[in-house]
Amino acid sequence: MKQSIYEQYDLRVERKQRVRQFDAFWANRVLYIMVPVGHLEEEEVDELQKISDYMIRTHQDIYVSSFVKNKSDSYITEIEGKKIALFRMPYNNNTLQLYVGKELATFHYHARSFPSKVTAINRVGQWKDLWVKRIDQMESFFREKVRSNPVDVFDTLFVESFPYYLGLTENAIQYLVDTELDDSPMINDAATLCHHRFTDLTWQQNQWMKLPTDWIFDHASRDLSEWIRAECRKGMDMNPAKIQTFLQDYERVSPLSSFSWRLLYARLVFPVHYLECVEDYYTSGPVADKKWHEDRMRGVLRSSTYYEHFLGNFYDLAGVPAKTYGIPILDWVKN
Repeated sequence: MKQSIYEQYDLRVERKQRVRQFDAFWANRVLYIMVPVGHLEEEEVDELQKISDYMIRTHQDIYVSSFVKNKSDSYITEIEGKKIALFRMPYNNNTLQLYVGKELATFHYHARSFPSKVTAINRVGQWKDLWVKRIDQMESFFREKVRSNPVDVFDTLFVESFPYYLGLTENAIQYLVDTELDDSPMINDAATLCHHRFTDLTWQQNQWMKLPTDWIFDHASRDLSEWIRAECRKGMDMNPAKIQTFLQDYERVSPLSSFSWRLLYARLVFPVHYLECVEDYYTSGPVADKKWHEDRMRGVLRSSTYYEHFLGNFYDLAGVPAKTYGIPILDWVKN
């Protein structure tokens, strides 16, 4: 690896370490991080590079990691048979306490003004089609499993639980469709830079790193809902005050419309944490740690009652006057 880095980037690796799940190294007192990009199309990498450059140059976002070109003038390099992108990590000696909600709202606000059309990483308006396709595929898979009889523990857990999560998904899709029919987006509902899954760990808050390969172009409620989902899945360890503070800090910079609240809620109802658990198990191959996957699934199922209670009380918790806004509430989770 050291030799490849020197040949491709003219950088001498002085010390290696791990940042998140990635290989990183120091060279000339700068920390670089190597991120696999084999799952991304070249057009996606190109857009991510342009947007990251925009966030750094135009908005002086000191926490954004910048792409590094190799000696062939490309942002994609093949090392040990894998396509990677190299990022220069932001040097950050900031001892100030940064508030995630406020920082996220500022990030969304700045990214909305990106001057070029975004196509390759754009997911705006696609939720319904993606959700329908995903649940249809899983329903077909479920029917196969029922026909062939479950053969192991995970199969049994999946077959017994799927009808409930199918119903939850159908509710999420209907709620989303009704929102798009009955409500109108406001200025802060314009598409912006989001993350595939935004949680408290995404920005590595001990060093505040924003990594472009985490990004996607979507409605801001995507990040809000996924951060809240991760918090609420802590079960009894969930701190409602932390969620309230996060939303209040966000709204001080960028107030949420009723359209935003409804999209946020639809995404919380959509049980992506369950679907990912199932998909990860069945695509993990024969060497997978079955026990780990089974325990993960049991954790999701154990928390289902708690999560349902959370959905029933979400608007009250968030301090949203749902009746005043004309926001519908799912009756069955409220009861």
